[in-house]
Amino acid sequence: MTKVLFHEDSYLREHQTKVIRIDASKVLLEETIFFPQTSTEPGDLGKINDCKVIGLKKEGNEIWHILNKAPSFKEGDTVSLQLDWDKRYKMMRLHSALHLLAGVFDLQFKERAVAGVVKSDSAYLVFKDELSNEIIQKAFEQANKDITEGLEIKPYEDEKRKGFRWCPVGDYIPIPCGGIHVKNTKEIGELFCKEKIIEAGKQKIVLEVK
Repeated sequence: MTKVLFHEDSYLREHQTKVIRIDASKVLLEETIFFPQTSTEPGDLGKINDCKVIGLKKEGNEIWHILNKAPSFKEGDTVSLQLDWDKRYKMMRLHSALHLLAGVFDLQFKERAVAGVVKSDSAYLVFKDELSNEIIQKAFEQANKDITEGLEIKPYEDEKRKGFRWCPVGDYIPIPCGGIHVKNTKEIGELFCKEKIIEAGKQKIVLEVK
């Protein structure tokens, strides 16, 4: 089992840990600061000693680190982990922006997002029905007010379901989420709507942060 540290501290950029197993250019560690890609969010990049981490693969409770080459270190060695922090922090800001905007749509306009996806430079929410331009504009205006105000973001694990996590933004309804986030909406930066798309009758709202 790989102990994940990104839920305890998503700002942890460097760490030292022990190598548990090596399979060619794949490495299993005792602990990791690297967040593995999911169907809705990209994974981290970075380095383990002099090897580049080019991908991650979660298998059960284990996270394999895929390197750009076979490592010179061996099983049992202690290695240094280093995140590509710029990429990670952008993901944290975009992911937090999704939660905030989804909360605004839900609470103020009774429009609940059915999906949310983070990309490398943008993110998007999906709604089952088309939304008016007025509602979308007002939602972004409110979200930016909340960003300026500075709402706390405090993800937590469900008391009864081990490994199941919730992410509340201020007083908005918590959303189930195992991702990584900033601590305060002020860190998100200005939020703006990049694109509004209708696909198969569903509303897709693409957002970016400055």
